[in-house]
Amino acid sequence: MKKMTKLPRKLAFLPAILLSFSLTACGGQGDSRFVFSLAHHNPVGGVYDYAIRHFADLVYQKTDGGVTINVFPAAQLGGERDVLEGLSMGILDMTLNTSALIMNLVPEFGLLDLPFLFEDYDAARAAIEGPGGQMLGDKLLQQHGVRMLAGWNSGFRIMMTTGTPIHNLADFSGVRMRAPETPVYIQMFQALGANPTPMPFAEVYTALQLGVVDGVEVAAEPMYTMRFHEVGSYLILTDHIFSAMMPLINEQRYQSLPPEYRAAIHEAMAIATDMQWPLFTQASEDALQSMIGYGLTAIEIDREPLRQATLPMHERFAEELNAWELIGLLSAPSN
Repeated sequence: MKKMTKLPRKLAFLPAILLSFSLTACGGQGDSRFVFSLAHHNPVGGVYDYAIRHFADLVYQKTDGGVTINVFPAAQLGGERDVLEGLSMGILDMTLNTSALIMNLVPEFGLLDLPFLFEDYDAARAAIEGPGGQMLGDKLLQQHGVRMLAGWNSGFRIMMTTGTPIHNLADFSGVRMRAPETPVYIQMFQALGANPTPMPFAEVYTALQLGVVDGVEVAAEPMYTMRFHEVGSYLILTDHIFSAMMPLINEQRYQSLPPEYRAAIHEAMAIATDMQWPLFTQASEDALQSMIGYGLTAIEIDREPLRQATLPMHERFAEELNAWELIGLLSAPSN
């Protein structure tokens, strides 16, 4: 798997004062105040942004102001791929990243995004918080010095097209679909017969508007908050992949904190995570109805032919990554 080595463009040009402020403890020797930078690519006001700001507020409260987390949303410090690279390099302290993009650091994370792996939200959360998710987190920590603090609900993904209705598997033929910059999604669209076009999430609206791509797939909540429905025509209710969002922290920065501050971070994250899962589920349902109300046509599609077309991916990824045990843990039924 090719590693990310190029310094992210936006991160490379950040003002030196910002980096100095966010990467060091404030004050002189013995001062227990810390200021962290947390970057993500999601829109301001969406569920992810709301939940991570709530987490930051809780950390501040629980540490009596000892830890301040400054949140930079909406790709202010770079796209999702950029900030993940910045985190692993120690340029950023914390990020929110999808499991699919973390695959560029630890290929096994791509197993979480295999098509039709999870039946429902309970199964997905049980897998992420169970032994399989712990195994993934351990790999990320050991190989790249990045700690996974939790697994967040990023929803079951649907598809939207600008002018091509998709009623069955055959209708995917030749459709240009935006794909995240990761092998799982590219191979999924290839298996369905579509033409995947990898690009950063922040570029999708313009690509849809200009006809660079014919469609996009993502959960309904970010689809709506990114306003993709303004340039779309059809919603295809595939629920093809459950996507997870991971709050991450650079391990050196994590270890720089005293034990009571590290405990506060975990306590705050547990509260924020319990809030984020149902909040995102409800927001996605509301977003879907809002897009239908806006005028988009919702298409119910037979998911079984799609599942059959993509099922060989499970075996192929498990074989390539020598991850039979891991995929077994992730796909085991929840109790």
